[in-house]
Amino acid sequence: MAKNVTQYDLLISCPGDVQSEVEIIKQIVDDFNERYSDTLGISLRARHWKKSSYAQSGGKPQALLNEQFVKQCDAAVAVFWTRFGTPTDEYGSGAEEEIELMLGADKQVFMYFSDKPIPPSAHDPAEYERISAFREKYKDRGIYFTYTSDEEFTKLFTAHLAQHFLSIQKVNEIKDLRTPRLLLRGINENGMLCDSVPVHSFTLNFERNANNYLEAIKQMYQDIAALQVGSYSTQPVKSNSPAERYLESFYPPITIKDERKEFLTKMASAFNLSLPDDFFELGNLSKDSLGSLAIGGQYNLRGTETEKRKYELIQSLYDSIIEFSKQSRIEDTFSNIKCLKLAIENDGTAVDEDIEITITLSIHDLLPIDEFPVLDNSSKSYLLNEVDMDELFCIPSTAQYMEYESSMKPLVGGKYAQPTSINTFPFIGGEADYSEDYEDELFRIFPYDIYPSGKDYICKLKIDYIKHHTVVAFPTPLPLKGIPAEIPYTITSKNAAEIIQGTIKVSANIGGE
Repeated sequence: MAKNVTQYDLLISCPGDVQSEVEIIKQIVDDFNERYSDTLGISLRARHWKKSSYAQSGGKPQALLNEQFVKQCDAAVAVFWTRFGTPTDEYGSGAEEEIELMLGADKQVFMYFSDKPIPPSAHDPAEYERISAFREKYKDRGIYFTYTSDEEFTKLFTAHLAQHFLSIQKVNEIKDLRTPRLLLRGINENGMLCDSVPVHSFTLNFERNANNYLEAIKQMYQDIAALQVGSYSTQPVKSNSPAERYLESFYPPITIKDERKEFLTKMASAFNLSLPDDFFELGNLSKDSLGSLAIGGQYNLRGTETEKRKYELIQSLYDSIIEFSKQSRIEDTFSNIKCLKLAIENDGTAVDEDIEITITLSIHDLLPIDEFPVLDNSSKSYLLNEVDMDELFCIPSTAQYMEYESSMKPLVGGKYAQPTSINTFPFIGGEADYSEDYEDELFRIFPYDIYPSGKDYICKLKIDYIKHHTVVAFPTPLPLKGIPAEIPYTITSKNAAEIIQGTIKVSANIGGE
């Protein structure tokens, strides 16, 4: 899981003779991060010219280093022993220039001078004089320390690093930088976030809405009518051979069943479509009873490609109308419900967890699940067994917000499975009763805890996790039976010190109408 960490860059500014101190600094930084990165959200990154610089032309070496990473550092540690470093255009060494840049930007500099014994071969009087002059320059400013061993340097730098970055002021600054800021937002009919929340008609997320489905069905009627294949013609058998006449019996003509013709004709009339007389004619299309069974146990067809195409379109038309009828019945049932679409936004700079949103709605405004419109049993069966109810009722993600499911910790065993239990066994009489399974699914898909409180409902929603600068939609629209003027809410979370209280206005204009 992502962490909220404020990172500071620490410049290591040292001549080449203090290699052991450079390694000590890196180890101290690693130890600091191990201790405080998770608990306080503070992380240090050591920057040194050997690893943080890259080849670049068009300037003096030190000037290029300054632009590449020195100026972006938040603090610096400088250590001197026997060498002062290579002079630059403006300063006695690159280290001195880096120190002055940091001090000039009012940034922290940890400066140390080594008093460890100097091997005779490393003693350079000229270098010693330069270091002494530099040390004298800063003696009255109280910004440097001396040490006589690596152990002493380790203790000093560890203590100084902690004193600076773990001061009360610094910790408070970091907490201010990494604070979540949660608020409720509305979603309009175009799927855009808004400060107030409009009222919507409750629309289910079918792949095609009823109007689009109807247009597709009408187009199928037209496509079938345009296919001219003629009627079945009985041709005399070329041979009187009993064997050949016997073989012909294995290719009976294909026809559309009378009850299906009647159904498709009535539906065409309902759609204000007139059918040509040869609408159901299939030419000389026949069933190949001798051939191999096709996928699904259907016999192969024998005829022209146009004849086969017409037959398949008529079958598809029938199936589409049945599907359209099931979908339309459900859409009509929910069409009179109004709803609100809400989202929670984290406009802060830190992730947040264990979020609980509480909204208050009048008992005259919120529509609880046990007051949903009643569906017939076949519609319940269709929803449970032929569609994905999660997809049907959810607020799908857009470029502006994420789906609710993306903010939840994975369930043990994965996503909930579609229910398979039924309350009546068909083989002992009667159709299976899907009422209990359907209601269970609704309570799972609408995961709001609703509590009556006087004249109000208290509605609670839990969200596991939300990143900073992220918006997460509620799992489903909130169904309404009335229209409130505003919705008061509170938000509590793991990383927010205070209870967030607010009110979101409701726009009475029905979205999409």
